[in-house]
Amino acid sequence: MRVVAIDYGLVRIGVAITDNLKLIAYPFKTVQTAKNFEKTSQNILDALKEHLNEIETIIIGLPLSLKGSMSQMATEIQKFVEVLKTKTTIPIKFCDERLTSVMAERHLKDNLKLNRKKRSKIIDPIAATILLQDYIQIYNI
Repeated sequence: MRVVAIDYGLVRIGVAITDNLKLIAYPFKTVQTAKNFEKTSQNILDALKEHLNEIETIIIGLPLSLKGSMSQMATEIQKFVEVLKTKTTIPIKFCDERLTSVMAERHLKDNLKLNRKKRSKIIDPIAATILLQDYIQIYNI
């Protein structure tokens, strides 16, 4: 069984997935955000179709403020998850994702020396991978 992480964004959504042993998180895909939550949910499930029967949990990053309170984006993500829950029976959990995109950006800039345009094309699944790897380590799944 696998675990999937979603880094939700207003334009793009990063998706990461674990190996079958749930030891390592891998960047999986970038999914475009649609005009509504229904279509966005379907886009994500379509991207995962080859693995849907292997997924035991979906982790969604919840971008809380630095003080731990709900941000406007966190509220938006909660609304999205309510729609996603109507389209799948896979359990969905929220996970604090504060600064994962910042960490991904820094990693791509410092270690891979990619310019901003190239980083923007791959940052979302990298952020989802950081979120998922943190989840694996924290919850020792």
